[in-house]
Amino acid sequence: MKYIIIFVFQFCLLYGEIDFDKINSIFNDANKLYEEGDYFEANNLYKNIVSSNIISKDLYYNLGLSYAKIGSNGYAILWYERALNISPFDKEIKNNIDLFNPNSFSNPFENKSTLIIIFYLTLFLFILFFTILIILFIKKRKIYYLLIIISILFILPAIISYNIINSNYLIVVERSNLYKGESERADIISIIHEGEKFRILKEYNNWYYVKSPSFSKGWINKSFVEKI
Repeated sequence: MKYIIIFVFQFCLLYGEIDFDKINSIFNDANKLYEEGDYFEANNLYKNIVSSNIISKDLYYNLGLSYAKIGSNGYAILWYERALNISPFDKEIKNNIDLFNPNSFSNPFENKSTLIIIFYLTLFLFILFFTILIILFIKKRKIYYLLIIISILFILPAIISYNIINSNYLIVVERSNLYKGESERADIISIIHEGEKFRILKEYNNWYYVKSPSFSKGWINKSFVEKI
């Protein structure tokens, strides 16, 4: 559990003045209720803070903990993932997510912290080799094609990882099905369970076309999922 609430505000002026003391007081009350085992009331107080347009890793994480205690695993993972979006390298949050799906297939190239490392590393190497290319061209008036190829080989994964990092993801909050088409009359590909994570590829009416970490693709009804 997180005991200090750290805020991240976006366009706070749109929401008017925020009473920090009141928010912290509610947060502390919610933590106390959680520790006393009153998980439903703690959950309600955390959601009350969220409804005030507060963006906080600690708040999201504790809300996830309270959902886990009341047996709502889908929403627990949803809020863990939202906390992880703010702090991608937080091991405590990752461990709690893994507790729900210890044996599930995990694609490292769908892991945000891995992708961030890949992005910055390949971007740095691209800038390094491209800079060398420019310097050599200025000094020797000669084009080094090998350096051009190496630069391209580094910028491509940087672009791909950047696009995946900025993709939209969703969490299944209620057991449902993955369909071959955007209709419940379509063939069922598989049953999907609470807490499963999918990358959104496109959207059509009340449906998302998604891709799982195991590379399976299909359609999910929006009624059973929440965007991270």
